[in-house]
Amino acid sequence: MNNPGLKTLLSILQQIKQKEPITFYQLSLMRSRAYGLVSRYLKFCLKNQLIEIHSQHKGRGPYPSKKYQLSPKGHQLINIFEEEKQ
Repeated sequence: MNNPGLKTLLSILQQIKQKEPITFYQLSLMRSRAYGLVSRYLKFCLKNQLIEIHSQHKGRGPYPSKKYQLSPKGHQLINIFEEEKQ
């Protein structure tokens, strides 16, 4: 993902902030089960250090279950746009 939609990116970051730490599945349910969209945005946010992994543990499947939280950089981005609204 080269350039995500800003409104969607901010919406996802705000949802993570509201429910952190949050799992991929919980976030997908909040986004009407848009698994592909959530996966792409999580990868983008991790790559750009907007979120970080809070914890992970081995589940039943082959991949560990991860919980995500906003990074300081993610908090700064949200704060910039919240200040613009006021």
